[in-house]
Amino acid sequence: MKTKMRKIVSAVMAVVFMAAAFAGCSANTESPVEAKVKTDLNDASFVFTYGQLRTVLSGDKLATLFENTNKKTDDKTVELSYYEIVAKYGSDECFEDVLALISDEDMAKLTANQQQVLDYYNSLLNDIKENGSARVSYSESFWIDNGSGRIAFKSPDGELLDGQDELLAAFRLYSDTMLSDIGGYLMNRSQDEATNYGDDLTDIMYPFGEKAASYLTLADLYTDEETHTYPIYSSVVPTLVHALDENGDNAEDEEGEYIFIPSELNRTICITVKPEEESVKKAFTVRDQETVFEEFEKASAYMTLNSYEISFDPCTITAGINAETDEMTYVTFNKNMLVTASVTFTGALEKYGTVTVEFPCTSSLNYQFGWSDAAE
Repeated sequence: MKTKMRKIVSAVMAVVFMAAAFAGCSANTESPVEAKVKTDLNDASFVFTYGQLRTVLSGDKLATLFENTNKKTDDKTVELSYYEIVAKYGSDECFEDVLALISDEDMAKLTANQQQVLDYYNSLLNDIKENGSARVSYSESFWIDNGSGRIAFKSPDGELLDGQDELLAAFRLYSDTMLSDIGGYLMNRSQDEATNYGDDLTDIMYPFGEKAASYLTLADLYTDEETHTYPIYSSVVPTLVHALDENGDNAEDEEGEYIFIPSELNRTICITVKPEEESVKKAFTVRDQETVFEEFEKASAYMTLNSYEISFDPCTITAGINAETDEMTYVTFNKNMLVTASVTFTGALEKYGTVTVEFPCTSSLNYQFGWSDAAE
């Protein structure tokens, strides 16, 4: 589960870093204006020395991290947020080794401001939904984690069935067709054209039918330090450009190192919600069973759904914010579920009759917010 959540978060993070990588430098002779954070949330960041990191990172990772450093001596330092650490190394074996370099005292700073961060997140997102202060476009998707090893087929009395491999092969073959139908009506809600400023977003933004977008409190958030899962944290990632000297050349410090300044500041807030329906409903919409049964009828050529139950894994929310203006630019909701369903197979799998199938799945909803002409 922790790997799955880190991969989801890392995928979102990769988009941010790719955008930053293609940011160009100014061609003017005047040094670019240094970007400033509008709201200081006392975000945690961690300083590492080159000497520390060369003991845990491969040569190529180390070179990438210190690519803007000319003299790579052991006392050179780099500052990373937790968001950046997860983005760069969350799926690698070195992740644990990098975290081991952080003292307990410094790691405690990651959640020391969690109430402040949650209030900030709730305020920004609720303002958009309640006041229509931004234009909104959105898309939804639904998928089954076929590679998780958590799919099981059981008899009605709970015993594992013979023929698991055959059932799993068929499930993987048909699951995209069958269960995208369950998620398909979600995707039918997606729109290419954004809403207008001031539009009613009650039935467009999570939770559907509610006035506000987030009712979360700290009591609704999930933490597991053993798996490095934290309830909520904020990180600001700068887009760095060269500072220029009076001649328009790249400025250097006294040691001959280039001087960089932030031209853009992007904040990312990562939230993990407890796997309890009461908490999930404060930020997500939980679908009613009648709608799911209607959608599952589209899969009747393969199986008939008799009943089902949904439990939750920790669910994640990732929000991107322009830290210079406090304008939220996107928010992604990943609702991670474990479905236990009673189904009766038909067609080629009719011999198995009625079975219980358990599988993990994710419903993902992404909102993009536009502010370019909000003041007009």
